[in-house]
Amino acid sequence: MADDKSKRGSPDNKRLNKSEPYEVAYAKSKRAAAKKSAAAKKSTAAKKGAAPKKSAAKKSSAPKTGAKKTTRTAVKRSPVPATRGAPNPPKQEKTTENTAPRTMKAADAVDLLVDDHLKVSKLFKQYETLMKKKAPAGQRKTLSQQICDMLKAHTAIEEEIFYPAARKAGLKADLLDEADVEHASAKDLIAQLESAHADDDHYDAKVKVLGEYITHHVVEEHTEMFPQCRRARMDLVALRAEMESRKMALMPDGDAPPPAPGKKGQSPGLLSKIGDSLFG
Repeated sequence: MADDKSKRGSPDNKRLNKSEPYEVAYAKSKRAAAKKSAAAKKSTAAKKGAAPKKSAAKKSSAPKTGAKKTTRTAVKRSPVPATRGAPNPPKQEKTTENTAPRTMKAADAVDLLVDDHLKVSKLFKQYETLMKKKAPAGQRKTLSQQICDMLKAHTAIEEEIFYPAARKAGLKADLLDEADVEHASAKDLIAQLESAHADDDHYDAKVKVLGEYITHHVVEEHTEMFPQCRRARMDLVALRAEMESRKMALMPDGDAPPPAPGKKGQSPGLLSKIGDSLFG
């Protein structure tokens, strides 16, 4: 028995009650060891089972972050809205009509100039129709003279009032200088048309070239100058009143429609003849 008790780790050494038999102590120690191993296995299995859940959670969260990224990229690709009052010219040829800036809530100086541009553009188209129909020289001369009168009043209020106010507001000097040079070229053609007869050589060609000059000048004002003027916070409403009064002084009948061209050989009616004879 002394040899068995001296053995290291023997069940006899683990007995708390030295009086109980050796076989009972050995059975108790074996059961305790089995319980410990079972508990250890459960803890390891539990740890291994928790790890896949975490990875699954990460995988499930990945698509969510990806969806957020797609929505962010979609927001970035969305078109930026145009500035209020700024034109939105199409990809085709730019004209006076498709580059005209949107009207503001309160009518301002830009709206006044744009209205003039649209009116004179219609007159140029009417003159082109007269050219195709080979209208008499008197009709073409009357219409071209109205175009010249409108352009002279328009350039005057721009050079005297609008351009100086734009320079004070801080617009680029190069842009305004180019506008002055374009005005000078248009004035030269206007003077040639006013001193010539509609039957002269190159008269219709000069009117057409003048229209091309004006269209180019107008498109640059619509797409570059006018948006900058509105962003510069100029007092365009007060400026419009000053420009309107100056325009009326230069051209009181500037907004009157052109006379309608009559047909060749058309004689006045009976009622008009009676009225002329009675009332002179």
